[in-house]
Amino acid sequence: MARISQVRLLLWKNWTVRKRQKMRFFMEIMWPVMLFIGLVWLRKANPLYRQHECHFPNKAMPSAGILPWIQGIFCNANNPCFQHPTRGESPGFVSNYNNS
Repeated sequence: MARISQVRLLLWKNWTVRKRQKMRFFMEIMWPVMLFIGLVWLRKANPLYRQHECHFPNKAMPSAGILPWIQGIFCNANNPCFQHPTRGESPGFVSNYNNS
């Protein structure tokens, strides 16, 4: 029973403090509302569009060695998006960096 009265007293104190600081209480309510309204507006202003499935060129991981890793970073710096699967994307095909 003592815990319930402690919680009730704490809630009463919290409400009393909020009642005294009206501007802070107003901002605590309005700030999340304004953020929500901003997100809704942003979603409505930029409607979704349909895009094809993207396939990116393979890049070597650092465990493949320093040279293939650096080549993968510099050769694919613009990170193009292809509509069809790229070479080396098929299962079981491990290395397509032999001639790079």
